[in-house]
Amino acid sequence: MRTPAIAGGWYPNTAEEILQIIGNTEVKEKSHPAVIMVPHAGYVFSGAVAARAFARVKAEEYKKVIILAPSHHVAMFRTFSVEPAVDVATPFGEVHFSKELHDALEKLPGAKFTPNAHPVEHAIDIQLPLVKHFLPDCEVGAVIVGQYDFATESDVALFRDFAKEFRKLLDKETLVVISTDFTHFGSNYGYTPFVENVPQRLPQLDAELYDAFSTNDNNNWAKILHNTRATVCGQACMHLVLATLPANAKFTKLEYYNSAIKLNDWNNAVGYVTALIDADWQELLKELKLAQEPPKAISDEAGNTLVKIAEYSLRVALFGKSQAGDFQIQKSIYEELQKPCGAFVTLTKHGQLRGCIGEIIANRPVLNVVFDRAKSAALEDHRFYPVVPEEFGSLAIEVSVLSQPSPINGPEDIVIGRDGVILQKNGRSAVFLPQVAPEQGWDVPTMLTQLSLKAGLPADAWKEGASFQAFQAQIFHQKKDYYSV
Repeated sequence: MRTPAIAGGWYPNTAEEILQIIGNTEVKEKSHPAVIMVPHAGYVFSGAVAARAFARVKAEEYKKVIILAPSHHVAMFRTFSVEPAVDVATPFGEVHFSKELHDALEKLPGAKFTPNAHPVEHAIDIQLPLVKHFLPDCEVGAVIVGQYDFATESDVALFRDFAKEFRKLLDKETLVVISTDFTHFGSNYGYTPFVENVPQRLPQLDAELYDAFSTNDNNNWAKILHNTRATVCGQACMHLVLATLPANAKFTKLEYYNSAIKLNDWNNAVGYVTALIDADWQELLKELKLAQEPPKAISDEAGNTLVKIAEYSLRVALFGKSQAGDFQIQKSIYEELQKPCGAFVTLTKHGQLRGCIGEIIANRPVLNVVFDRAKSAALEDHRFYPVVPEEFGSLAIEVSVLSQPSPINGPEDIVIGRDGVILQKNGRSAVFLPQVAPEQGWDVPTMLTQLSLKAGLPADAWKEGASFQAFQAQIFHQKKDYYSV
């Protein structure tokens, strides 16, 4: 018998206290979903939301529950780790982990027990009191789904093999539980894609993420995660479910909540989404394809070096070369950075734009572009007064390395978050980098309206007679340990 480490902390020690937190969960109409998606925060934040989702399930029609959870504390690359078959104490009684189900899960391709991951993983244990309360007679199994690169063929092949065999364990008497929170926003989580209108834009981002997931397409799910870099902890669990579902599965979103509503603080917040998925496991399995991502112009190591080059350039510009310190580049990286690429250097201060200048056309080494344009962004962006030395420690640096722009047919070809856009009309032009629209919360029409205004054209100039080019960008951010500030 095991007692979860989070008992008495993430949820109370008594059934009465839990029932007080989750409140009234009576539901007039229940259903028989194949999958349920619920959050896994402490009960004071998401317990009531999760409970209302569990309450929608016809408990008497199930015999097994399989929980899919992410790993929050242990790196588990290309691994599925199965929870040991040890019964767990909860305030509502003992949860029975089936030895038979455990053994079947452990035999699946890619299953590799990671013992140090399970005792500290709350994403499984937080669900167990609710499972026992709402589905008291079910046996349980659980899998921690590790990290996978869905643009890598070997990772996709292993994932595909696991999903195919995992599917064989599922039937109409099995409920799959996706244990996941949605966007983790703020400096505490290292993810601040926008700083204005957060109470409106964060729920909007979570809605867009759910909409992409509910298309029942792994490529769509991988694409929005790649474009937004969204911090959805259970994203691999969601990938597994999409890889397992038949094409005709039906998704029903139940409820959205956010920790900021509870705390009245949007500086750091976590989103919660509950949903039901109806599916017949006897239907034909979908084909899991390789996720398509834009090809990389330069390596990540070279991109991180460009950020260092931008910071060195700023030091030279603000303090003089004698005060900038030594700076050397590895020979192999130096050679890679001789590649001609367009690039922009963006400076922000306390989350607000402080300067942004670059070159779109690739006609000289990207190393030189970044070195020169870092200085330009600080001293020559006419929208702002020049940066002064006292500001240096408050600046954040972002380098965007651009692909070659290419003409597109029109607005219908633009994908927000993926594409940077150049608009041209009547001898005027303007450009937005790919990250601008998501940061501002713009859709395509709004972005093109703002782009028209930036070009000095009427707001609706993009609707007729304009030409468009699109490009993609690799984006690299400053790490403050590059130099002592």
